Amino acid sequence: MSNEPQDFDFDAWKELADADPQAYFAERRRVIENFISTCPPDKQAVLRDLQVRIDATRASSGSPNQSVRELSRMMEDYLLALSERMMALHRETSALQSSLRQGLRGS
Repeated sequence: MSNEPQDFDFDAWKELADADPQAYFAERRRVIENFISTCPPDKQAVLRDLQVRIDATRASSGSPNQSVRELSRMMEDYLLALSERMMALHRETSALQSSLRQGLRGS
């Protein structure tokens, strides 16, 4: 199986999972690790930690539907935190621009 997103073949993955779950999970691990290894080295540990959290959530959820709900909540929490950081950065940038303008006027 290819690890290119545009080459994802759901039916082939489903068939592999049905026919040989152990091979499915090994292939899944391989594809995920191949993807992570293409990312910048300073991001790889973060991505591996995230994958561990995703796998733990999936394993402890009890059902695929519950897993999707919990992973969606996890993504929502992350996006909310990112949004809050962006707003704080915007406030700091605005304050810096204001200070620079005042400094230029005072010169």
